[in-house]
Amino acid sequence: MVIGSGVVGLFVAYELAQYEVKVLVVDRNPEPGFGVSKGHAGVIHVVQPPFNSLRSKLAIEGDRYYDNVAKRLHVRLHRLGALLVAENLGHLIALPAVWFILNRVYGRHGFRVRLVGWRGLRKMEPNVRGLGAVYVDGYGVINSFELVSQLYYFCKLNGVEFLFNTEVRGARVSNDEVIVITDKGEYKTHFLVNAAGLYSADVARFFGDNYRLDFGKGAMLVFWGKHTNNIVAPLQLMPSPKTKGGAIIPTVFGTTIWGPSLSISDRCDRSVSEDDIRILTRKFGGLLRFRDYIPIRAYAGVRPIPEGDDFIITYSKQSKRVIHLVGIESPGLTAAPAIARRVISMLRDAGLGLRVKGNVREVEPMILIKDLIRSGKDISDGEVLCPCMGVTKADIREAIRRGAKTLDGVIFRTGLGMGVCQGMCLGLAIKVVSEELGIKPTELRKSGGDSWLVIQ
Repeated sequence: MVIGSGVVGLFVAYELAQYEVKVLVVDRNPEPGFGVSKGHAGVIHVVQPPFNSLRSKLAIEGDRYYDNVAKRLHVRLHRLGALLVAENLGHLIALPAVWFILNRVYGRHGFRVRLVGWRGLRKMEPNVRGLGAVYVDGYGVINSFELVSQLYYFCKLNGVEFLFNTEVRGARVSNDEVIVITDKGEYKTHFLVNAAGLYSADVARFFGDNYRLDFGKGAMLVFWGKHTNNIVAPLQLMPSPKTKGGAIIPTVFGTTIWGPSLSISDRCDRSVSEDDIRILTRKFGGLLRFRDYIPIRAYAGVRPIPEGDDFIITYSKQSKRVIHLVGIESPGLTAAPAIARRVISMLRDAGLGLRVKGNVREVEPMILIKDLIRSGKDISDGEVLCPCMGVTKADIREAIRRGAKTLDGVIFRTGLGMGVCQGMCLGLAIKVVSEELGIKPTELRKSGGDSWLVIQ
């Protein structure tokens, strides 16, 4: 059993799905990826201090897996570099030392690190203000919604079972079994992987394992169009407690993200305040020559921050049949494939026999109608609902076939309402989504629970 269907839990299930083993994934949310994985910027990282931390090492490993994963699952991944920009003379003087450290740490892993002067910076990034920069290659931006959807689809095709809208309320080890108590009943499993994200410490406590988590809210601003060619961040010699890095990020959708910020919050708070917007504007606005950008959207994600500020990947003190993944925050998306492989190794060491399947089924890409039109194919079912993103009724039908049960589930699989107008199409879309799901519009939820959209 895997508790949690975020990107880490799905990668664990993805690895297990390639062996002759029965797997059940349990999640309190109505769809996969609706927890921590729902609110980040989709960046595949390289640089992650402190450099000797577990999360830094796993980010390097995970980064290397992503090209093959993206190709196999048909997920959009754009490789680019990151620029750490010197905005003042003090930062400019420090650039050689920053280059030396990063080159020493990451150069030996095959990542190219180089100094960029003022002219070189202007040539690479005409819209960026700065005196120079350190350039690091090996970064990427990925369609994380597509990644979650395709991981889920792969797992389903290969026999993994999913139990959504299910809350784990207790668990214990009994001889050679782990007994898990949920609001849907009791389940028995030989091995359990706790990938419960924001609730991972709660699950660990059922086994007498105590971990302390804080919850960090990261606000982000979304702009229509590209501001830069690469990921661009101000050089920070003394990191601000209000931001955990963050950058100007060109996305796979043709938009730009500024952020994230960082503030300690609770795990249910995804609001964006005026102060959040002010912090982001102050930090990133000054990096750009053209400053009159107006955001089309603001959103926030919540990450679990562990005591000690590093990933906790360990067996339960009670039994090696239980593996805890606690405090998997940034760069958890980058590290997820490496975390999953480490879990497979730990399960083997704990006694799980894993025999490779001989008939693993591969996923098909999710092809939208606009992709077929670009390829010159004849389209007979292309009624457009979202003009900005070119989403049609047929695309919604395909999203539902692949598991979407909420409006957000459709949005994440198709890009519905994510264009410059940010959802003027949603009224008609709600009607179509409800019809395709076979429910009334009053029964449709944005993201499950009480997130109703239409009332009588």
